[in-house]
Amino acid sequence: MKQETLNTLMVVRMLFDKAHELCSIDDRFIASAGIVILQDALELVLYACSIELGIDEEKSIENFTFDQLLGELQKRGKKIIKSGTLKALNKERVLVKHYGQVAEPATVRNYLDAARGAIDKLLVDVIGKDLTGIMLNELIHKEETRNLIEAACKLIDEGLYYDALVEIRKAIFIEVEEEYSVEGWKEHPRGKNIGILGSAGMGGWKAPWYAKNREWIEENVRCPFDYIQYDHEKLRVDLMEWGITTQDFWNLWRLTPQVYRFKDSKKWIVKGEFQYILEGATEENAKYCLDRAVSLVLKKQEHFDLGRYLSQGDYTEIKIRSKKQQPIFTKAQKDSQVLGQLEEGKIYSAKAIVSGLDGESEFVIISHFELEPTLFLFGYAQSEFCEIVEPAQQE
Repeated sequence: MKQETLNTLMVVRMLFDKAHELCSIDDRFIASAGIVILQDALELVLYACSIELGIDEEKSIENFTFDQLLGELQKRGKKIIKSGTLKALNKERVLVKHYGQVAEPATVRNYLDAARGAIDKLLVDVIGKDLTGIMLNELIHKEETRNLIEAACKLIDEGLYYDALVEIRKAIFIEVEEEYSVEGWKEHPRGKNIGILGSAGMGGWKAPWYAKNREWIEENVRCPFDYIQYDHEKLRVDLMEWGITTQDFWNLWRLTPQVYRFKDSKKWIVKGEFQYILEGATEENAKYCLDRAVSLVLKKQEHFDLGRYLSQGDYTEIKIRSKKQQPIFTKAQKDSQVLGQLEEGKIYSAKAIVSGLDGESEFVIISHFELEPTLFLFGYAQSEFCEIVEPAQQE
C-alpha cells in the first residue's frame, strides 16, 4: 500500500468514527451534521483508492467531483455497491451543507450502513482488506489485543460469527474489564492493610474497594464472571476521557458473550448463553461489534499516546545517606505516624525535598525498594539528618 493511501485512510478512520457517533443519534440536527462528515469520509476513500490505483498519475483527481471519482474507479473495473444510494447521500450532504436543510435520522442511518458496506467492499477489492483490517496492522500497538481482533476478522470471513464475538469480547476484557476483576483479593481479609506495593500485585485496581476482600467475595461471587465488579462512575469517566460514548461500550457489553481470564492460569472461559449462539451470531452483529471494538481500542490508545512526561536525562533517582538512625513519617510532620526507620550510614532512594507542614522544617520524600530481602519504604524523613549523594547515573 502506498504511504499516501495509508495516510488518507487513517484520516478516513477518524472521520468515520465521528460520523458513526453522530449518525446514530435520533436527532435531526446532530444526524445532519453526521451526514456531512460521513460524505467527507466516503469521498476520501474514493480518493485514496484512486491514488492506490495510480489514477492520480494520469489525471488531476484533486479537481474531480464525487461522481467523477466514482466513474473513474468503475472504469477500472472496481464495482461500487449501492452507488445510487451513495450519489443520493452526496446530494443530501449538499442540501445540508449549502442550503441549511436537515435530514431525517432514519434516512441518515440508512446512508451510514450503505456507505460502510461500500467502503469495505471497495477497499477489499483495491487493497485486499477492509477499513478495520487496514487499521489493525498499522495502528493497534498492543500485540495481544491486535491478535484477538485479527482472529475475529478471520472468523467473520469464515462465517463463524459466534466465535468472532468471543474474540472481540476477549479484546474488550483485556482493554477494560480486567482492571475491574477482584479475583486477586479472594484470600485477602477485610480490613487488613497491605500497602501500595502489595495491592498492586492483587490487580483490579479500578474495582470498588468494598469488593476487595475475602468476606465480600465469598458472599457475592457465585461464578467466575462475578469477579468483574464495575465502579460505574470510574468507568464512565474513563470512557469520556478516551473519547468513547458510553453507549458504544455498553452495546459491546450487551452484544458479545461474557468471557473471563483467570489471573494465575491465564485460562479463558466463555459464558455459554444461548441468546448469543442463536440470535447474536449474525454477520451484521459481528461486523458492528468488530468496528466498535477497534474504535474503542484506538481511542483509548490515542488518549495514552497524548501523555507527555519529563525526560529523565542521565539520571533516574536521587540518593541520600542517613546520618543517623531515624524514623520515616506518614506526613511531612514530626509528630505524624511512624512507618519505619532509616539506618545510619545506609543509602536510600529519594524523590524530592519538601517543606514540612509547619512551613519551617524540611523533609526528604523517601521512595526506596529492595528486592532481596524485600524492603519497601515510602514516607518522609527529616532532611537535617540526611545528606544528598550524587544522583545515580544510568548504566
